[in-house]
Amino acid sequence: MTAPPTIPPDAPAGSPGQPGPPGPTPHTPVVVTATPRQLHWLEGQLAHWQSEGLVDPVAASAIRNRYVASRRFTLSHIVLTLGACFVGLGLIWLVASNLDQMSPLVRFLLMVVIWLGLIGAAEVLAARREREGDTASPVVGAVRLLAAGAFGAVVFQAAQSLQVPAFEPILVGVWGLGAVLWAYAVRGLAPLVLGIGLIAFWFLWQVMSGGEGAFAVSTALAVAALAGVSIGVVHNILGWRDFALPWREIGAALGLVALFIAAFPFAWGEAAGSIALWLGLAVAGGLAVLALARGGRIDRFEVALSALALALTIALSLWRFDQDVMDTANLPPGAWARAVFAVVAYLLVASGYAVLGGMRDASRLTWLATGALVIFVTVQAFAVFAPIVSGAALFLIVGLVLLGTGILADRGRRRLVSETKEALS
Repeated sequence: MTAPPTIPPDAPAGSPGQPGPPGPTPHTPVVVTATPRQLHWLEGQLAHWQSEGLVDPVAASAIRNRYVASRRFTLSHIVLTLGACFVGLGLIWLVASNLDQMSPLVRFLLMVVIWLGLIGAAEVLAARREREGDTASPVVGAVRLLAAGAFGAVVFQAAQSLQVPAFEPILVGVWGLGAVLWAYAVRGLAPLVLGIGLIAFWFLWQVMSGGEGAFAVSTALAVAALAGVSIGVVHNILGWRDFALPWREIGAALGLVALFIAAFPFAWGEAAGSIALWLGLAVAGGLAVLALARGGRIDRFEVALSALALALTIALSLWRFDQDVMDTANLPPGAWARAVFAVVAYLLVASGYAVLGGMRDASRLTWLATGALVIFVTVQAFAVFAPIVSGAALFLIVGLVLLGTGILADRGRRRLVSETKEALS
């Protein structure tokens, strides 16, 4: 027997990413958007509740009418987001071309006017959307994303006017920080995604300016991943689930990319870090400890998985050879062991993220982990394992391991369901 929900699935009350109409009253019921899958679940539960006498048909109809169907990603979302990205890049390119026909002050003021105009337009559209109850409209997010891109043009134009070199990582950091702060101020997810990506890029750029190499690149990405996942878990603990998603999912993607880079056996630079890398590692570690201390079981699993990805990335980055492994037909001693360890490590982390996606009902995370694993195994099959086992054999081995893991996980799930039913009976 199930009980009626007090809040809609994936839409927690008070979440900064779920604005909702202002001031609900008895005469103005709240209308909440939901995915078709969520509506299908709700309709099935309402039918059960009616059959069990928990709700009458009138109440069931009132509950159902509070939810409207809306897909998270539609063609309009994709087109508007791409359009905003292209226009934002065009503005920055316009600044980079110097606009020699105008003075630096005029160029700066022009960028500021465009930026403020886009902010005003985004908030006018947001106010109209809330007034009309059109919470699924993607236009507001696209304009906010465009405004966040225009802020980057303002930053670069200001730097150009002050004779600051354009190729400075601090400019990207300021742009990303401004986008994140504005995202929290207006509760917008689109500028938040852009801001997180820019801050991660700034950190990677800052680390690489102190020393290039596979160790610096892969470890910086893994550190950024741990920090992002930990921040996302803290958001989740606070009930800000919509704002937690970008941090956690981008963190997962960065962790998988970091481990992918570290898995290659080719020598690339020295295994040396920089002050920026060690400071970032300390900050990420502090955030991870906070998330582990305050989070639930799934939260701790997610942070531990990201920390494991960081540890494996560092281990593989340090496990290098004195010479480049360019001829895979003549692998040096120990190279095959490292290659096997890399595949097992990536299989462990990617499978963990796929399981986590199922635990959190986050399909994007599951598809991300699955796609990353397929790409990784394919690359390893051709780049490293060709002289040891065929690509087909490698896929068979990994597939059998995944099937065995899935069978064991499903057996545990069925046992848990059986014990729960016995406890309720």
